[in-house]
This record gives sequence, C-alpha cells and structure tokens, in this order.
Amino acid sequence: MRDLLGEWTGLLTSVFRDMGLPEARARTEAALLVDACFGLVVGPLADGDWDEADAAFRVLLDRLEPGWRAT
Repeated sequence: MRDLLGEWTGLLTSVFRDMGLPEARARTEAALLVDACFGLVVGPLADGDWDEADAAFRVLLDRLEPGWRAT
C-alpha cells in the first residue's frame, strides 16, 4: 500500500510541479489529493455508499482546483 500511495503521490507531484507550483507545495497538494482519494475509496468499502463518495470526490476537486494555479 505504501508503494502504491507513494507512486501516485510522486506522479501527481510532478504534474503539479509542471503546472508551476513550487516543489514543496506540489508535494503537499499531491499528498492531500492522494490521501483524500484513498479515504474516499475505503469509506464506501465499509458503508457501501459509492454515490456519496462520488459526490464528495467532485466537491474535493472543486475546492482544491483553485489552489493548483501557480502564483
């Protein structure tokens, strides 16, 4: 699990860096997105509410996306 999450975090870090974010910020944004998505997969495995997880994922992206712009 650690390797999988690390690979996704590394991949998204490079994407955010390529979007112009500084390295530390890119790494933090990637960790936030990967860890939140992991939770949005684990939760429905326990309670079966995939529709709620889908809605939460969309809200998460809407809230995070403005911060992905380089300043």
